[in-house]
Order: sequence, then structure tokens, then C-alpha cells
Amino acid sequence: MTTTQSLPHWNMDVVYPGLDSPEFARGLAATIQEIEALGQLFDASHIEKQDDLNVDDQIIHSFETVIERYNAVLESTKTIYVYISCFVSTNSRDEVAQARASELENTLVSLSQLETRLTAWLGSLDVERLIAHSTLAHAHAYILRRAKEQSVHMMTPAEEALAAELNSSSGRAWEKLHNNVTSQLSVNIELDGRQQQVPMSVVRNQASSAQRETRRRAYEAELAAWKETALPLAAALNSIKGEVNSLARRRHWESALDASLFANSIDRETLDAMLSAARASFPDFRRYMHAKARALQIPQLAWYDIFAPLGTTDRVWEFSEAEQFIVEQFGSFSERLANFAARAFREGWIDAEPRPGKRDGAYCTPCGPMSRVSLPTIKPTLMG
Repeated sequence: MTTTQSLPHWNMDVVYPGLDSPEFARGLAATIQEIEALGQLFDASHIEKQDDLNVDDQIIHSFETVIERYNAVLESTKTIYVYISCFVSTNSRDEVAQARASELENTLVSLSQLETRLTAWLGSLDVERLIAHSTLAHAHAYILRRAKEQSVHMMTPAEEALAAELNSSSGRAWEKLHNNVTSQLSVNIELDGRQQQVPMSVVRNQASSAQRETRRRAYEAELAAWKETALPLAAALNSIKGEVNSLARRRHWESALDASLFANSIDRETLDAMLSAARASFPDFRRYMHAKARALQIPQLAWYDIFAPLGTTDRVWEFSEAEQFIVEQFGSFSERLANFAARAFREGWIDAEPRPGKRDGAYCTPCGPMSRVSLPTIKPTLMG
């Protein structure tokens, strides 16, 4: 599917006029100052691991003061972080955005260290008594109980502070390398009768082409491109996982899986139930795949046939037509949902164009009261 219409990019002007604008500079400076002030409040309130503390009026006052300030700082930091990320994720070649991201990195390390101090301090408290005697604590009961449990798996304060500081040059650095390499990957493929160098998202879009030969060429071009980047990507993934395993051992988790389960608020029984349900569904999926192969009139599905459409159409969708289609279909279910979708289109929440330097795949980025949606292709079937 092709289009003659230019595709929209995110409109970030509703947050700040630009990364070089005085407004953004003031916002970034204010965020850095807020985090520094939060650290001073932590010091004054002795927010750190201590021996068992008696939850008295002073502790309750300290908790409520710190949590209200901490939440406010998190909100302002999120706005700055997401604003920068929206530029980096749609163009990793944006040197200004990358510089701003690096500038913010050290500040985020400080905030991460404050988070570990807060968790350790909460672990020193009788959180059930705190929840019973503070309305604010009661509103945060779930996260307080989790913090109490997490505190058991913390290293010494010095080790936690070091781990947070090193993360920017270890796990986070490898993650950044992975994102930069994959977003800037260019694939050599024949499209529209000529050889082209295109982003990976354009190649992945061919997986739903009605032409089997197109799907096959795209699949082989994709594998060849990934092979060229196998060394740095393997190094990134192995290094990220290595850090996770080391910290899991140091924090006395039985395994990295247990740490991950805790982070995702599920237990092994829930995970096992999900996996069992998935395995039980395999025969149904296999019957579907065999039926799809018969419908496509091929002996069996290749990997590049999995997303092949059943049926063909010669219709070419313009983005405006896809927009109208989505709003109308949402409206058949919920007027509120249709209005929300219309607002997303109208106010520039959608970045639809696949282009060099843009992160592959569809994803949403929360930004204050709204969410910005980035699409890897223009196909309405991928806008879900």
C-alpha cells in the first residue's frame, strides 16, 4: 500500500517550542534544581535506611512532605524526559536531542539514587501502621507494601548508589547503542521495480503484502540486514542481561526471573498459568496456519507468509481516508472513543511516517494528560 500524501509527524510544540528554545532551557534547568532540592529535603528528613523506626507524628509528617514533593518532581521530570525522548525515538540522528538526553542522564542518576534511599527508608518503617494513620499513605498503600518487600532485596546503600551511577555507562549505555543501531539500520531491497535503501519499518511492512515474492524478498533482506549488525546487537543484549543477572544475585533474588516477576507484579504461579494457557492453544493455532496455507494455495506457510492477507484489494489508502475509517469504526462502538481518536489526529499526536533514524515498531509515549502514538507504517490494520 502506498500513498501520495505526506504523513504526519508528532507536534511537540504543545510542550515546548523546541529543544533550543528558552522555554525548554528553563524547564530543564527547573527540573535539575527540583531534583537537587529534593535531595536536600531527603538529607534534612533523614530519608535513608535506618534501624526500625517508630511511626510517630514526626515520621508521618516527614513521609507526607517527602512523598508529595517526590511525586511533583517525578511529574516534571517525566515531562522533560518524554519530550526529549520523542525527538530521539523518531530521529536518533538528531544531535541536539541526543545531547539533551545525555545532559539529562546525570540528573536521572541522582533521582534514581533518591528512589533507592526512599525505598530503603520505607523498609525501615512499619508500613501497615503508616497506612493506618495517614490518608496519603493509605492512598499509596499498594506501592508502600511493594517498597517494603523490595527493601529486603536491596544491597547496601553505598552499593545501590554505585549501581545507579554505573547504570548510565553500562545497562543504559548498551540500551542506547541498541536503539541507535536499530533505528539507523538501512536495508537494501527491491521495491517498486528498483533497488532502494529503506528503513527496517518499511521492509517489515512488506510482511503483509499480497504478493508472496515481495514478502519473500523482504524477509531475506531483513535477515541479511540484521546479520550485518549481529555483533553490536549481541554485545548490547548480552551486556544488558549480564548486568541484570549480576544485580539479581547481589540483591539476593533466587533468579533474574524472580526479580522480573516482582517488577511486573505477578508471581510464578500466574506466569505458569499464562504459559500453560498459551501452550494449550497451540493446536488451534496450528489448525489455523494449515487452513491459511490452503487458502493461499501453498503446501505450508513459510515464516514470511504468517502475516499474508487473505484476499486481495487494489485500493490505495490515503492517510486522511485511514483517519476517517478509524474514527468511524471507533464511533460504531463508542462515541467517546471516536472523539478521542479524532483529537489524536487533529492535535498531532501521531507520528506515522517511517524514516531513517526512527525507532521501529508501533509504540505509545505518555506525555502529561495525552499519549502520542508512533506508527511504523501507514496501514490502518496496524493502528490498533
